[in-house]
Amino acid sequence: MVSLEERFAKFNTNLALNNIRMQKLNCSFDEEKLDISPDTQKIYIDKNAYYQIINDNFVRVFQDFSLKIANKDNPDDVFTTIETGYILDFQVGAPIDDEIFEIFAQSTVIVDSWPYFRELVQNTLIRMGLAPIIIPPIHFTAPSNKKN
Repeated sequence: MVSLEERFAKFNTNLALNNIRMQKLNCSFDEEKLDISPDTQKIYIDKNAYYQIINDNFVRVFQDFSLKIANKDNPDDVFTTIETGYILDFQVGAPIDDEIFEIFAQSTVIVDSWPYFRELVQNTLIRMGLAPIIIPPIHFTAPSNKKN
């Protein structure tokens, strides 16, 4: 039986991002909360990804991001929201399955889509007349070599 590592390596053979485009965008802010001190605010970001098989060597990935700026003591007290979704088209070297996609989504997909999301948040906040925020680059934790 072929290991997950071997299947993922074959999947990544000739990997290419052919296209990335925005699928959706929704943003809003509560005008009554514009004067709330930044010290009371916290940024919450959620992400979700899923895929569609086009053929054995072509995968379409849907990457959604949701950002909210809310009260740091009450995440349900939301000041601003930005929700967006991207479609990423990849040429791949082998068929995908859920196990491969889990790794792919947390590596290649997020690395390719995160800069677009960061830039979108900055520009959208400015266009909304709000102060921009800094969203950090992605930090990956190196896998540990735990022995069972």
